[in-house]
Amino acid sequence: MSESILIVDDDHTLGEELETALASAGCTTHRSTTVHEARQVWNKTKIDLCFVDIVMPGPSGKVFCREVRERSDAAIFMMSSPSDQDTIIALLDIGADDYIVKPFTCPEMMARARAVLSRRKDPIQPHTVSTIQIGDWTLDIQLHRLFNTHDLTVPLTQTEAIVLQFLAQSPGVVFSREDILAVARTRQHANMPTKMTVLLIP
Repeated sequence: MSESILIVDDDHTLGEELETALASAGCTTHRSTTVHEARQVWNKTKIDLCFVDIVMPGPSGKVFCREVRERSDAAIFMMSSPSDQDTIIALLDIGADDYIVKPFTCPEMMARARAVLSRRKDPIQPHTVSTIQIGDWTLDIQLHRLFNTHDLTVPLTQTEAIVLQFLAQSPGVVFSREDILAVARTRQHANMPTKMTVLLIP
């Protein structure tokens, strides 16, 4: 293995163990303890595979997983102690390649990483979508509005459209308030309003 690996975990002991194992296999490693740090590394470095913990200070690893999958075909391994089936399925649905339950052994992790990387020969080019279907409604991302087949239109603010797009592309995943705030800030490089209207779609 000679890939560039990003480790996103605030557990320093596990991070060091992963870094040592990957470096011994010939990989270039980068470590981050928050999603904010991980974004900075991602923007400066070509990454082939990410090991991402779910629970961290600030935005969760779920947010970073969704962001990486929107922009790249890099392999994503989610790491966490919880192992309920719904969580695993939801993370795989939003783009994770695998889910590793802590604690795990480095040989197991390396074997899974080799298997995933060997299948990723042709990178998928990221594509931009202009509309998203949400039940009977359609979200127009560019025009910031919702409309349906009954000629009903709901105008949205830029922030509302950004958050709704993110949630619609992550079905089954529960995001915290901090996650949603981080999504809004990152996408439009501005703070989210203190009060936000919650739109319920029948």
